[in-house]
Amino acid sequence: MNDDFIQFDALRPAVIETVTEQVLITPEGTAADGTPIPAVYGTETRQRIVEDRATVWFRAPCAAEMTVDFIATVQRALKARGLYLLPLTGVLDAPTRDAIRRYQRPRGLDSDHLSLAAARDLGIINTDLGRM
Repeated sequence: MNDDFIQFDALRPAVIETVTEQVLITPEGTAADGTPIPAVYGTETRQRIVEDRATVWFRAPCAAEMTVDFIATVQRALKARGLYLLPLTGVLDAPTRDAIRRYQRPRGLDSDHLSLAAARDLGIINTDLGRM
């Protein structure tokens, strides 16, 4: 792999926290005849944004590197991890892109474009990302 690369962007969705808690509506008390009156509680739900939505930029192999052999290697690496289940075609089609997304999503990148970091983690390129 040469030092050429392209950059893509992907949206990182906002992280929203939902908090549900019981709140006191009426405290316990005693009726006029001495009978205890239980407290009354209600449910209150709030949401707040923990982390805003953002654009994430990442490096990807350049178009010239995305050969039939390279794509087949990507498919093979994803197949070995149980993410790509079809025969190797060397075509960057929808099932291949879906497998790429499913591989990258848990690593913090929700994109169907293969990142250089993911390609390195899959063991299909040997690139020092610190030089780029």
